[in-house]
Amino acid sequence: MPHWLIKSAVQRVISGLPASHKFNEFFQNRITRSLELTDSRFEARLEHCRRHFDHLREFRPELQDGFSVVEIGTGWFPVVPVGLFLCGAGPIWTFDISPLLGSERVGNMLRKFNTYAQDGRLRRILPGTQPSRVKVLQELVEHLPASPVETLARLNITAQTREAQRTGLPPSSIDLFTSTGVLEYIPGDVLREILVECQRVGRDGAVQSHYLNLVDQFSYFDSSITAFNFLKYSARAWKYLNSPLTWQNRFRISDFRRLFRESGYRVVKETCTRGNRDDLKKVRLAPEFQHYREEDLLVLFAWIAAVAENREQAPSLSRHDQKLLAEDAPGKRQAQVQPQKR
Repeated sequence: MPHWLIKSAVQRVISGLPASHKFNEFFQNRITRSLELTDSRFEARLEHCRRHFDHLREFRPELQDGFSVVEIGTGWFPVVPVGLFLCGAGPIWTFDISPLLGSERVGNMLRKFNTYAQDGRLRRILPGTQPSRVKVLQELVEHLPASPVETLARLNITAQTREAQRTGLPPSSIDLFTSTGVLEYIPGDVLREILVECQRVGRDGAVQSHYLNLVDQFSYFDSSITAFNFLKYSARAWKYLNSPLTWQNRFRISDFRRLFRESGYRVVKETCTRGNRDDLKKVRLAPEFQHYREEDLLVLFAWIAAVAENREQAPSLSRHDQKLLAEDAPGKRQAQVQPQKR
């Protein structure tokens, strides 16, 4: 049996256990070793933070210090919100449906921030960092609270375990919305609800900045398959192969463009990285993917920046489009944020 099918089966078993995120944490710590915040992983997250901050400065240059932020998908290591705090952000909210934060992980992450600040690497990778904010972080590292939520609160970061489509935030209060390798794990109907909520809580001209990883995640684990492997399965078959812990919606870049547009956002910047055509040609596409342009199917990674249009004129999705966006979702389950890559 291919390795990826074994992993999918194991994750299905784990997902059915009480407090499944704890068992998943043990699995990643002891088996896959994917919860170690190595220098390379930390620097990659800093680069993501820089990209989000650059999008804000490019499309809302008048916003300097004090801009408000919502992050969708906190994950195991909240590097992006801490980085944005260091770049001058005001209040930051980060949402995840699973309580993945841990005191030891958050503490180690902040100490790594401190080390990078002291040897100059932080400023090189994240040039927007402000000395006064770095000083706050350094003082915090010396006396870390026991709770990771309280630790982040000292940096004006509110971490909540709740659905991002129901933030509870006041209307017209947010300047920047970010996610890093998260939207591709959210069912289409839920993702649309999140964008509707962003319209509600976002200020006019609020910026959306998102990094998308459109790779079949099992290909990281099993070298016998390519990044396009999951495109050969029908929605019905994929329902039984998809891992509940790393649930993939399989949207292609054109699906995200359409979803943002129909939710009242104008895509103002897009940077795509495409895969190997020969790898794609080896895959016999399922009917769901046969109508896509090859250029859309080839996109494996993408950055999207979008700006809110007039919210009162924001169109709603047609019933047909809503059906297309939701057809891959097994039932109407809530978004399961993928933990390994963040």
